[in-house]
Amino acid sequence: MNASFVDTAVCSPVSTHPLEMFPFFRRFRRSVVRDLVYTAIWNTLFALLFAALAVAIDPRASFLGELRQTFVFAQCIGYMIHLLFMAGEAIGWGRRVMHAKMWVRAAYFSAIPIVAIFPGYLLGFRLLNMRGGPEWLMQPRSVALIVAVSMLMTSVLLMIFIPRERAAKAEAAMAREQARVAAAEKAAETARFKLLEAQVEPHFLYNTLAHVVSLVDTEPATAKRMIERLIALLRATASGATEVATLGAQVEWLRAYLDILELRMGARLAWRIDVAPELAALRVPPMLLQPLVENAVKHGLEPSIDGGMLSIAARRVGDRLLLEVADTGRGIQAIAPRSAPRLGLANLRARLAALYGDAARIGLEDNAPQGTRVTVLLPYPSAATTAAATVAHA
Repeated sequence: MNASFVDTAVCSPVSTHPLEMFPFFRRFRRSVVRDLVYTAIWNTLFALLFAALAVAIDPRASFLGELRQTFVFAQCIGYMIHLLFMAGEAIGWGRRVMHAKMWVRAAYFSAIPIVAIFPGYLLGFRLLNMRGGPEWLMQPRSVALIVAVSMLMTSVLLMIFIPRERAAKAEAAMAREQARVAAAEKAAETARFKLLEAQVEPHFLYNTLAHVVSLVDTEPATAKRMIERLIALLRATASGATEVATLGAQVEWLRAYLDILELRMGARLAWRIDVAPELAALRVPPMLLQPLVENAVKHGLEPSIDGGMLSIAARRVGDRLLLEVADTGRGIQAIAPRSAPRLGLANLRARLAALYGDAARIGLEDNAPQGTRVTVLLPYPSAATTAAATVAHA
């Protein structure tokens, strides 16, 4: 019988298709239609193989004649196996088998082709109008040969797929562990920065309260205003100590912070914030602007006898978000010997590199005619990220 015992281990819908041993066939997303097409291809490959074997054994045989028979038998048997695997999946056997011991799985994937091959042959005999086929199929020798070849071919396929499955499980476990470690590191990093963000510098708080005390008797209105802005600052700090760090929340913190400084420094400090309302909901890393502004005040404006102007701006530049903090204080050369500003920028640069890689940039330059300008360039937050941040913030 030149049709032989083709396609004895065709695709298992509960696991993977034999064609997926070839990388090309792993490119397509799994579906019922895809698996049916793959089964037709797989069956045809077996038909070609057995037709070639038949001609090799009997050179007088016609390849096309042999291919006609092997093709019919391959499709009948192959789709019968496919049907039984689908039935097993429908009743829940397939899912349970995939989590069973290896010998159970091997028995399952061997038994289905053996069971399916007989009705597949009978259907092929009917289509080819081969009257003596059923009698040949039921002979003990034929049954033994069919079972032996079927088990051999199933064993070969299991030898291919079992190492692949183990490798896939190992890769998945490694990916899960890497994701867990990354999530833990991100959570720890976020918690650390949120803790920093939630803190008000003790010296700033002490100085502000001391200034309030000194104004209570002489300038009660100013003292009251400073207390109100300090409350606003603490409220903005508490609001910022969440997992959502929006540009708008950071700007509100800066307004309260600069209001207090303006009351303390008087005419020595002037400031402005130029951030469009549509940028307020953008999600940005926590403590992004705060250290830049604090550095500008502490190392640029406060030590200067005349103080100066502090400007904060944000705007979209193509697919980037540009943030800018500029002051008219002492300038880069005056603060270069100090390590604090450089350390603050180094920490911020390291944070942005961890989040965005090479896509984020920090620039430090002179602000003509006097002072320092710091620019931060990051990828513009996506609409989905911004929407999620807006909902969470609300």
